[in-house]
Amino acid sequence: MMRKSVPVCLLIVLLAVPALGADEAPKSPWSGSLGLSFLSTTGNSQTQSLGLDLGAKWVSDPWGLEFVGKFLRSSKGGTTDAERSFAGVRGTRSVSERWSLFAGFSGERDTFAGFDLRAVVEGGATYKFLLGPVHELAFDGGLTWTRENRVVGKDRSFLGGLLGATYKWTLSETAAFTEKLRLYPDFDQTSAWRITSESALKASLTGRLALQLGYDVRYSNRPVPGFRKTDTATTVSLVASL
Repeated sequence: MMRKSVPVCLLIVLLAVPALGADEAPKSPWSGSLGLSFLSTTGNSQTQSLGLDLGAKWVSDPWGLEFVGKFLRSSKGGTTDAERSFAGVRGTRSVSERWSLFAGFSGERDTFAGFDLRAVVEGGATYKFLLGPVHELAFDGGLTWTRENRVVGKDRSFLGGLLGATYKWTLSETAAFTEKLRLYPDFDQTSAWRITSESALKASLTGRLALQLGYDVRYSNRPVPGFRKTDTATTVSLVASL
């Protein structure tokens, strides 16, 4: 009887293994990342720069919520020569595999670009042109309302538009390139349109840590009087997945 019961027990165990695997906890709808960059030099030149980049996303189909926070500060010889902070939130609602609606709000401060606060309310639709897995491409289109509290001159409030593209190229299991391009037309002053570009190359070091090289460009065709049209920032960051 013992010899006959052994194969039966083994068969029961083998059949139970897949069932146990099926009872694994579902994947969390939350994901996030935290990036940190720091540079300090002493001696013939004294410079310091600090960058923080925080992102969090919640997805529970068909709804989604995304938060982005950024801070960049640099100084030379003990004097701050650049400082920018940004925070934004966007909610989404999928209506099909390729189409979704979005609404969001963002606030930005950059006195070195001429404004204490630039608040933007946005709403529109997104179309996913490429779904991956190697290449992902999506286009945004919508309307915006912007309020600018300027360092000099009169503050502005105006209606505008949003045209954007988001691209991701998965180079390998551990590396990816992303590009986020945004065009903001100004319906009040048509020559005062803006463009932002955020490029990043990310390579994993471990399961949760990655090294990221970023390059941001912000262009204002009609900036605050007395300020330049183009601002750029290059960062090398250590990114932790949360």
